[in-house]
Amino acid sequence: MNIEIISTIWIRELKRYFRERGQFLSTIFISLLWLLIFGIGIGSMRVGRLSNYQSFIYPGVIGMALLVTSIRSGITIIRDKELGFINFLLIAPVSRSTILIGKTMGAITITLIQGLILLGLSFVVNVGLSLSAVASSIVIMALMSIGLVSIGQVIASRMESFEGFNMFMSLLIMPMFFLSGALFPIKGLPEWLRILSYLNPLTYGVDALRIVLIGSDFAVLDLVGDVIILFFFSLIMQFFALVAFKKMDILP
Repeated sequence: MNIEIISTIWIRELKRYFRERGQFLSTIFISLLWLLIFGIGIGSMRVGRLSNYQSFIYPGVIGMALLVTSIRSGITIIRDKELGFINFLLIAPVSRSTILIGKTMGAITITLIQGLILLGLSFVVNVGLSLSAVASSIVIMALMSIGLVSIGQVIASRMESFEGFNMFMSLLIMPMFFLSGALFPIKGLPEWLRILSYLNPLTYGVDALRIVLIGSDFAVLDLVGDVIILFFFSLIMQFFALVAFKKMDILP
């Protein structure tokens, strides 16, 4: 494994991200819209036992930002295909796992930046953060990011165009977000919806963040159970991403 190659690809991904400020700002703006407009609007109805709806959806909104940013990171593979740069990477005398690790590290760093910014906006919803809560949140967000970034990489490795990638991305993001318990407690759902929510890996990321940030009143599992599921989800998805990347053909 070549550390220099990994760091070069990692830095390249970061430079590309910071040049595209629109993507960064749009995710933060949409997250604030959910917190302020949706949170205040639904919160004014005093839904069930949710005395502070904005604080309840706060971990879910962070989860949404991580989901969108992570899966969207696969676009860099599509772009490299269209520019022909992917061929230079694939024929280089380095393993494809090294290339994928560099891309994964760049995508995870970008996703964590988004998450940390949203953590810094906790005062908007009156959620107090301790150093231990921030540290725990970073670990949880990193585990979520690895698995979600890998999903984007699996899709991008099989796609040849932005249109195809965006179609699959749209089909994944909304169901995963709405079935994650981000906007309402899962335990109050009909059984068939609860089953779908339990099959959704994002559920356990949102649940872990909610336990760490606002407490365990609406928890699906305990924190250890959530982290274990996220760990194995990340491990499995990174394996599938590596398999898909290794099978990717050199373009003519």
